[in-house]
Amino acid sequence: MRRYLILMALAFPITSFAQSPLLSGEAKDVNKWREKLEKFEKPVFPQVKRYPKPFHSPNSYVYVVKDICTACHTYASHKKDKKYSPFYNAHSTYLSCNTCHFVTKDLTYGWVDIKDGNVKALKKGDFYGLKYVEVKGQVLLSGANNPARITPFLADKPVEIPLKGNESMLDDVEAVSKMHAVLTDKPLTCDDCHKPEGKLNFEALGFSEERIFDLEHNEIVQGLKKYKTLHFPNFIWKR
Repeated sequence: MRRYLILMALAFPITSFAQSPLLSGEAKDVNKWREKLEKFEKPVFPQVKRYPKPFHSPNSYVYVVKDICTACHTYASHKKDKKYSPFYNAHSTYLSCNTCHFVTKDLTYGWVDIKDGNVKALKKGDFYGLKYVEVKGQVLLSGANNPARITPFLADKPVEIPLKGNESMLDDVEAVSKMHAVLTDKPLTCDDCHKPEGKLNFEALGFSEERIFDLEHNEIVQGLKKYKTLHFPNFIWKR
């Protein structure tokens, strides 16, 4: 038995993320999670050959999988709400899943980058959407290719677990149970952040004054709230 435990320790080394806030909860419904994991099959995206221009087909753009959540939930984890899901999924390029799904007291928010299985807090940088920039006569958002994401911090620890180096956790029923136990039953929505004095302190995150105003008075958010159905102009659907 001792030799077996040593071999297991070598095969699945304990990383520094064993003390992550995501694993601070109590394992609940372990048998239920064991059954779920045994039956689980990762979603496969449909291979769509034709799709309305000028949009990408659903399978033509894949986000880089770096955090442990997307190993099972995929980069397009939101599917139930047809109206809001595309916007939530798009946010995952610059927001950690835990920004909306890990909600507790005494949280702060900052930028992090996951590289080689490590989470690095970033104090400065040209992060996505901090300001408007002009490129070849077009006004764009800055930092479009920057991989940094906004992530919650608890007691100065980023609430994030990289996939690399922690793959064995996906086979650890208790760890999976703990991660889900600390997640909120009421994730943040558009209204929680896109308003003055919202959940995120845009100024502390480095956003310019112009960008802060637009984020706090976002027209897309207002349109989603105001209209039950979204209509696209006819020319978008013509080929």
